[in-house]
Amino acid sequence: MWIAGRELFPSGSLGIALWNPRYRTGEELLRDADAAMYRAKAQGHDRCSIFDEDMREQAMRSLDLEADLRRAINNRDFVPFYQPIVRLSDGEVVGHEALLRWQHERRGLLLPGAFLELGEESGLIEQVDWLIYEQVIAGLGKGGQGYVSVNVSRRHLRSAEFSDLLLVVLDSRGADPRRLLLEITEVALLDDGPHTLRILQGLRERGIQVQLDDFGTGFSALSYLHRFPISTLKIDQSFIAGLHGPEVQSTRALVEGVLSLARTLGIETIGEGIETEAQRQTLRELGCDYGQGYLLGRPAPRVHAVA
Repeated sequence: MWIAGRELFPSGSLGIALWNPRYRTGEELLRDADAAMYRAKAQGHDRCSIFDEDMREQAMRSLDLEADLRRAINNRDFVPFYQPIVRLSDGEVVGHEALLRWQHERRGLLLPGAFLELGEESGLIEQVDWLIYEQVIAGLGKGGQGYVSVNVSRRHLRSAEFSDLLLVVLDSRGADPRRLLLEITEVALLDDGPHTLRILQGLRERGIQVQLDDFGTGFSALSYLHRFPISTLKIDQSFIAGLHGPEVQSTRALVEGVLSLARTLGIETIGEGIETEAQRQTLRELGCDYGQGYLLGRPAPRVHAVA
C-alpha cells in the first residue's frame, strides 16, 4: 500500500464471536468479538481468533477478580511485607524492601503475580500502590532507623501529582524523607526521560533516595546512571544465580564490571535473590555492598526494628 509516496505494510487482527441464543443484545456479541480480537493481537500480527468457552471463562474470572480488587481497595486489604537488606561485610540489616501482598477474603495471601496484570489493565494498581505507600510512611513516622524502599511504577512517574502527594503524606506522618527509598526500573528512566529526571531530582532535594531495580534486564544506556540521581542499583537475581551456573565466567565478568562502574560513580550496590551461602560469599569477595534474598531473610508482615 502506497500513501503520500510511502510504501506501508499494514496488518490487522480479527476477532469473531458467533451468535447463539445466549446473547441477549448486540452489545454482548460485540463485547465477546472484541475480547477475541485482543486475544488475536496477543498472538501476533495478522491473526484471527474466535471467541470460545475458554475465553468466556477467562473473562468471567477477570470480572470476578476485578470486583474483588475494587472491594479489597475499599477494605484496605493490601499490606506490605518487609524483606531485609543486609550489609554483606558484617551481616547487619540496614533497611527493608516493602513488598505488596493482598490478604484476599477467600483465597488467603496473594502475591502480585496473581493480580498485578489486571490491576495495571484496569488502572486500579495506582490506588493499591498508594495504600502501600501510606502504610510504609506511617511506619516510618513512628521512628526507628534504617530505610524502607517501595516500588514505583512508570505510571506514577508520568503523573504530575505524584511527587507532591508523596511529600504531603510524608509531612502529614512526620516521617523522615531520608528513610524512604524509591525503587524504579530501567524502563521507567527511558519513558519521558526529562520529565522523570525533574521528578526524581525534586524528590532527591527533599532527601528521598532513588534505587535502580533489576539492573541489567532493561534497555538503559550506562549514561543514565550518572544523568539520574541514583544512589543505589540492584543487580538482577538472574545474574546472581549465574555466578555459580554453567556460564559462570561470563556472568562473573559482567557482575564485576557493574560493581566497578558503580564504585566509580559513587553508587552503592545490592545483589538480589541471594539463596545460597556461595552466592553471598562471591558477592562479598567481589565488593558488592549489600544483599537481599531468602538466605538473608524472607518477607515478613511488619518491621519490628530496622537496623
